[in-house]
Amino acid sequence: MIDKDNLKYPIKYAVMPIKEQIGWSHGLNELEPEYGVVANIVSKCYVIGERKKYFSDGTFEIKYEVVFLYNKQYTNYYDNFKPTIPEFYAYHECANSLFVDQIFNSFEEALTIASQLNDKILLQKIALHLDKDFQKKIETIEKDHQNTLDKYKKIEEMIQQKTSDVEITKESTLENIIQKIVENPKEFYIKLASSLSIEEREYLKKLIKNRCCENCTNGSCKVETCEKIGLDELGQSQGSNCLEWNNYELIGRQRILSKY
Repeated sequence: MIDKDNLKYPIKYAVMPIKEQIGWSHGLNELEPEYGVVANIVSKCYVIGERKKYFSDGTFEIKYEVVFLYNKQYTNYYDNFKPTIPEFYAYHECANSLFVDQIFNSFEEALTIASQLNDKILLQKIALHLDKDFQKKIETIEKDHQNTLDKYKKIEEMIQQKTSDVEITKESTLENIIQKIVENPKEFYIKLASSLSIEEREYLKKLIKNRCCENCTNGSCKVETCEKIGLDELGQSQGSNCLEWNNYELIGRQRILSKY
């Protein structure tokens, strides 16, 4: 039995997808329950590994293997969240981990992403009912979705309270070091991005995951302000795929992250 007090895994915040039964699907001989993500909440987690995947164009993505400090024990019972520690099969393969796209040092950062994902779930539900009775159904869909979020928000608050004494692991990353020794970090990152070639900047832009209209500094943008708010037709932040998006500070930060 592993003593959780002796675990030395890094502790971070991550977004936890919550699955519930959303319907039925045809199995081999009979109908089987179909499960899907109905909400996303924020929780502290053990970071037990990471996986770096390269693509043919030279870009890559990193996914983090995590075990949440509290986890859902049974799919159908929303309130049955219990303390959890990493458990392993033979050959050191974790039995209760999952991979996430991002990990965070603060609750607020993770909450922003969780909220975006929850908005995307609602849009996907609405998209399934684009018929003549759409207006009648949308109010019910929105109400049911909000009830689900409210239900799991209470769980999120419970987990936050139960794990309040667990400290987030802060590494001495190169970015943190720059923050401490450079008088004006923002100016440093902007100058760093300015020193790069156009090709390097365009490549780094593709690696920035939180691109949106709100952090774009392109002064010649012709998009109306009202069109920069909320999500696009794909359920992503407005401007996340805009070819004209630009922010030298974030590009400079990505250059540091990519080299560290």
